[in-house]
Amino acid sequence: MFRALLLLGVVFGCEHLFARHNYSEQGIITYKTLCKSCHGNPYKGAAMLRSHEWKKMFKGGDERIIFGHMKSPKAIKVFEGSYYKNRREDLIKFLISSASDKGVVPACDGNFCGD
Repeated sequence: MFRALLLLGVVFGCEHLFARHNYSEQGIITYKTLCKSCHGNPYKGAAMLRSHEWKKMFKGGDERIIFGHMKSPKAIKVFEGSYYKNRREDLIKFLISSASDKGVVPACDGNFCGD
């Protein structure tokens, strides 16, 4: 069964068949801790951009994401904090894998259930 799914994924490029592979539990936790108060629930926030736009946002460092938050002293403080720096890669992985073009349909799990 797994081989059939793998073959379908390779042939049709169906990333959503392997959504669990890209799933970032730590990324959701990080988003909820740092971003939810301004940007809403995790999947809504991740869907603000497409995957290539998230990649571009973080390419070469945090300059673009910080620039986009310049009017929010609270956000700038977040980017300067050690929690963000330590969890940055988890957050990026979550944002990219849950972007608007990824077709992610969130389901309840231990970290997220539609809020």
